[in-house]
Amino acid sequence: MKQKPFSATSEPLPLTTETTAVDFSLSQDGPEHGGDLQRASLRYGIDRDRWLDLSTGINPDGYPIPEIPEQHFYRLPTQADEHLLAAAKAYYGAESLLLGAGSQPFIELLPALRDSCRVAIPDVGYQEHAWHWQRCGHQVVWYSGVDPQQLDEKIRRGEVDAAVVINPNNPTTSTVPLELLYDWQQRLAHRQGCLVIDEAFADVAIDSSPDEGSFARFSSLPGVVVLRSLGKFFGLAGIRIGFALAGSPMLNALSSRACLWSVSAVSQYVAAMALADHHWQHEAKQRLLLNSNWMYRTLHSRFEEEPIFKSPLFISVSMSSAKAEFIHHRLAGKGVLARLWRIPEREDALLRFGLISEKNPNDRDCLTRALLSC
Repeated sequence: MKQKPFSATSEPLPLTTETTAVDFSLSQDGPEHGGDLQRASLRYGIDRDRWLDLSTGINPDGYPIPEIPEQHFYRLPTQADEHLLAAAKAYYGAESLLLGAGSQPFIELLPALRDSCRVAIPDVGYQEHAWHWQRCGHQVVWYSGVDPQQLDEKIRRGEVDAAVVINPNNPTTSTVPLELLYDWQQRLAHRQGCLVIDEAFADVAIDSSPDEGSFARFSSLPGVVVLRSLGKFFGLAGIRIGFALAGSPMLNALSSRACLWSVSAVSQYVAAMALADHHWQHEAKQRLLLNSNWMYRTLHSRFEEEPIFKSPLFISVSMSSAKAEFIHHRLAGKGVLARLWRIPEREDALLRFGLISEKNPNDRDCLTRALLSC
């Protein structure tokens, strides 16, 4: 590494942060997820095809599926396609990476690579991280997903051996500057610790400054794992493509536990084209910005008194748990599925809304009418 990332400051979001997250260690059921239309259909008696699903942060104008050569449907993916790996390294600016069926397999595998330790995980964020670290017997040390820089003190004091950072956070939109991530990596690596950076939503940082971008180009540093996928920005959640970006020792350890033939040749072909299509990527960011602005205006007109957190792929509204649950239930009764994030042991909650494409004015009208009824 030739130089450290540039410094930056980050304003914390105006939401309470003294939260206690859910302990999954004794639970047999995994965390809830967005996009679970089957559960919503059973609860509200609405057919799956009639839902307006805003419960995920997936690009509503995903990468168009190209014509796929027939041989890819018949061929075993005995190894990662070289064109895909080259495209991924160029896109992420990473020296080395490992292909997986999304970032989820790596989230499941990483805790098993370490002996029992103390791992810092955000109290609000993608809950699969905590679920799998706890299942492997690790002690989870919670920190604020709203103000993730609170983790700095825990690392400086040596209170944790590993840390998971969701950057940017889903659903709070908070970010950690690269300089601080670099400092954490150095301190943890000095103690043989590790830093896992989940960048599922990092692709769409439009006009970001150098210090607010991806840590991918530093992923070969000791103890670092950066997780990326094509499910959000590219909208290709169904093809299950993701990558772990790290140095050779970490990638070798992950590879030794990876499932054989986990990513189809068809998925690899589509992903290679998407990662190399710079024109589509540029246009997609502009479309997402327009769609995000529309969703923000729409929600702001309904929730003028509530804090609203904006990102290029989703908008989150902070409100009391009682109000959020009421609105979530009323919207679902109208066939609109948002994502409710409860903050344990607090009276706060986040109601997260995915985007609606400008190509679907009827869906936008549906949301507007549903919000008026709440």
